[in-house]
Amino acid sequence: MPERARTAAVVVTWEGGAATARCVASLQAHDAPPDLVVIVDNASGPAERAALRAAWGDAPGVRLLLLDQNRQFAGGMNAGAAAALAAGAERQLFLNNDTQLAPDALRLLGAALDAAPAAGIAGPRVVDLAEPTRVLSSGERHSLPLLCLPRTLLRYRRAAARAYRVTGVMGCALLVTRACFLAVGGFSEEIQVYYEDVDFCVGARAAGFEVVVEPRAVVRHDGLRGFAAGLTPWAAFLKARNPWLLMRRRAGVGAWLPFVPTYGVMLAASALVYALRGRSDIARALGRGAGAGVRAVFGAAATPVGAPRPGS
Repeated sequence: MPERARTAAVVVTWEGGAATARCVASLQAHDAPPDLVVIVDNASGPAERAALRAAWGDAPGVRLLLLDQNRQFAGGMNAGAAAALAAGAERQLFLNNDTQLAPDALRLLGAALDAAPAAGIAGPRVVDLAEPTRVLSSGERHSLPLLCLPRTLLRYRRAAARAYRVTGVMGCALLVTRACFLAVGGFSEEIQVYYEDVDFCVGARAAGFEVVVEPRAVVRHDGLRGFAAGLTPWAAFLKARNPWLLMRRRAGVGAWLPFVPTYGVMLAASALVYALRGRSDIARALGRGAGAGVRAVFGAAATPVGAPRPGS
């Protein structure tokens, strides 16, 4: 039997509180736990920092990485990846802090990579934290021409008992090989959050790596938000801006032809829904995000967006 590849988990958090603690606890309860857990805190306040130090500062197998500024989800993952790679990790499990993993999830994801030498990414079956019978993702169809079609129309629905190839996975939980991460160049810190996972999976496939889903590996996730449900102004701005940044980075000429009209329909429909709900602030944020995206494509650099305040 070959020696198990050294694996690190990277958990990115900002004011994560009990959710972060539950995520890390689920990792520690694994039947094959990661060799290292890197908790990346994106410049939380003093109280949260004190709680993280008290809980994990001296915990064996855990490294607490306290960033001086909020680098958003993509930057936090890159910071955690740098620490994990420096520690010798050959595989990295990137996690949202609002995920909880089944005790065999990491072992099954690792086995899926072992069985598919061309694969650089393995994702789990993601289910709703509050309603585990509701499947959020069993793999994503990441296609740039179809980027703005609703996820529900594109998701994989196969009932499989073993790992299978997909074109992308949801970014709340993914196991990535060292070779794949280095070939892609990490997560796009320009995109920050929302669509950074799509960008990474598209980049991995362009670099020659396959993506697989292991449906027996189960991760529970809280916080899935589509365009028409539960957006804050901050999230609305990024969700409207970032498709343009992704297309600028990854798309060929042919992909733009279906993107522009479908993006316009998606944005207009979402803005109308929020306006009818009395949330003109969300509708305006969607418009600002679209304007920022268009400007970024036609020459202006994307302006980094700061961390949201609670409730923003």
